[in-house]
Amino acid sequence: MTHLHDGAELDIFGKDARSQSHLNNEDQMRAHDVGQTEAVFQDKVMLVEIYKSHVGEMSIYDAARYAWRANLRRAKKVDYVLAVKNREIVGVFAPTEWLPATPPNFPEHPDTTPGRIDFRGGEAPAEIQTRYLGRSAPAKKRGDQREFHYYGGG
Repeated sequence: MTHLHDGAELDIFGKDARSQSHLNNEDQMRAHDVGQTEAVFQDKVMLVEIYKSHVGEMSIYDAARYAWRANLRRAKKVDYVLAVKNREIVGVFAPTEWLPATPPNFPEHPDTTPGRIDFRGGEAPAEIQTRYLGRSAPAKKRGDQREFHYYGGG
């Protein structure tokens, strides 16, 4: 952050941090709109927060599948991966294979920190999409910084 003479702060992109904070609050409030209900997990799911990785031309699928610091054995037990942005479920995927996130396994992605995992798969069936897509994810507990969570026994 860069401090200005009037006490305002600029973020790394030169934007007024006060207005960015306001925008983030608006985005978070969208998950609480009247028509949006919280998801009820009937399947073993892994929710992954993609707000940092879903930028530019990257697809929701690519943002959801790559480089999570999660336990490979536990991730293999989930039925679906739900991509979450600002508490809204924006993608529902069915993993067919989980692998360490390494260049030989995923040459189309940049190298990442050892110990991270990735999945291959595709969109979940329409019935599952209807069950979760557009619903709100459960609120995280105060202080929870993890970018993924398991629900439904996953």
